[in-house]
Amino acid sequence: MSQPLIVLVNPSVPAKTIPELVAYAKANPGKINVGSPGNGTPNHVAGELFKIMSGVDMAHVPYSSSPAVLADLLDGRAQLYFGAIASSIEYSER
Repeated sequence: MSQPLIVLVNPSVPAKTIPELVAYAKANPGKINVGSPGNGTPNHVAGELFKIMSGVDMAHVPYSSSPAVLADLLDGRAQLYFGAIASSIEYSER
């Protein structure tokens, strides 16, 4: 199975590109909370893969659902979310 995901970042994180996000995360180890709708979900696995491939230290925060992650992302309690396109596109910057 393949599921495309998009990266959503709270505006408080001063990054507009993936390289800027990686640089910010490396400069602020452990200070970025990555939300997912639960342990082992594709969103969680994408976040863990991103951490491994980029060499950054971010904290995983499991939630009970995607809407719960999005609510905290919008409020700034979570800084990053790898979300499904269908449920996340309305929150993305175009």
